[in-house]
Amino acid sequence: SQSVPGDPRLVHWSARLRVVQEQQLYLDNQGNDILRSQQQLYPEVGVNAFDGQQSQRRTYSLAQQGGANVVTQSALSEQARRVADEALQLLLAPNTPQGPRDVLLMPDQMILQIHESIGHPLELDRILGDERNYAGTSFVTPDMFGHYRYGSDLLNVSFDPGVPGELVSYSHDDEGLPAEKHLLISQGILQRPMGGALSQARSDLPGVANSRACSWNRAPIDRMANLNIEPGDQSMEQLIGGIEHGILMASNRSWSIDDARNKFQFGCEWGQLIENGELGAVVKNPNYRGISSQFWRNLSAVGDASTHQIMGTPNCGKGEPNQVVTVGHASPACVFSQIDVFGGQA
Repeated sequence: SQSVPGDPRLVHWSARLRVVQEQQLYLDNQGNDILRSQQQLYPEVGVNAFDGQQSQRRTYSLAQQGGANVVTQSALSEQARRVADEALQLLLAPNTPQGPRDVLLMPDQMILQIHESIGHPLELDRILGDERNYAGTSFVTPDMFGHYRYGSDLLNVSFDPGVPGELVSYSHDDEGLPAEKHLLISQGILQRPMGGALSQARSDLPGVANSRACSWNRAPIDRMANLNIEPGDQSMEQLIGGIEHGILMASNRSWSIDDARNKFQFGCEWGQLIENGELGAVVKNPNYRGISSQFWRNLSAVGDASTHQIMGTPNCGKGEPNQVVTVGHASPACVFSQIDVFGGQA
C-alpha cells in the first residue's frame, strides 16, 4: 500500500503472491517411471480508480516456474506505482474511437489472443468432435493440415515444452510421450494439431506430447501446454514507427468467442493512440473484434526478442466436469492491420 499514491480516487488496491508446488509420479505398464516436480509463482497487483461516475482498473501479473527470482523480476512495488498512475490517467481519458485501425497488441494481451483463437481451435480432440456438448468444436477440420493459411507469412507458432521458466515446461506428457518442440503453424501455414498419442491414433495425424490430466483422478485429454509465437525482427520503436493510424492495447479486460473459436471480441484495460508512427493520447475501454484466421492473416509485424515475454495462465478450463490446468504462453508484441476497433462504457 505504501507504493500506491495517496489519491482519494484510488479506492481499492491489492497485491498477492500465489505459490503452487506440484510433484507427480507417472508409472505405466510399458516400464515408464517418471518423477516431475514443479513450483509455479503468480505475483500480481491491481488498482481500482473511481471518480464518482466511472471506475477504471489496471493490473499487472506474472506467471512462471521458478523461485525467488520470479518475485524479484515482478518488482511489485514499482508495478503498483505504475498501474495506479495509469488507472488515474484512464479516468481522464476519452473513450476509444470506433473504426478500422492497425492494432499493436502487447504480450499480456497476446497470450489471450493465442490461447483462444489458436490454442483451443488446434486441440485435436475438439477437431475430432469431442466436447461438443461443453463449449467444444473447432472451425479447424482434419483436412486443413499441411496447406491451410491460418495467418500471414510472419506467423510462426510453436509447441515448446523446453522453455526455461515457462509454466508447462516438461519432459513427458501424462501419457508418457516424450515432449519435443514442434511448429504448429509455420510461415502462416497450418502444420499439425495439438493432440496426444490417443488422438494421433484416432486421426492418423501427427501431434505433440500434450495429453494432460488436471489431477490424479482425471483421465488426460488434449490440452494446451507451452504454446508460443516465435519472435520476429522488429523492436518496439520499429513496431510503433510503422503504424500510421492505430492503437496500442494492453492487459486483457474481457473476452468473448464462439464455441468453434472463430468469431471473437476482446477488450483491454489500456489503450494509446498511434498516429504517424508516434505513440500518443491515452484512451479508455479499448476493444477489438474479428474472425480468427482472418485476424491472423492481418498480422503485419512481429516484435523481436526485446519485446518478447514469458507468461501464462493458471486457469484454463476444459472437459466435463470442468477441469482446470495451467497453460504457458510466450509472445512478442505484434501488429495487426485494419482491425475493427470500438470503445465501450466503463
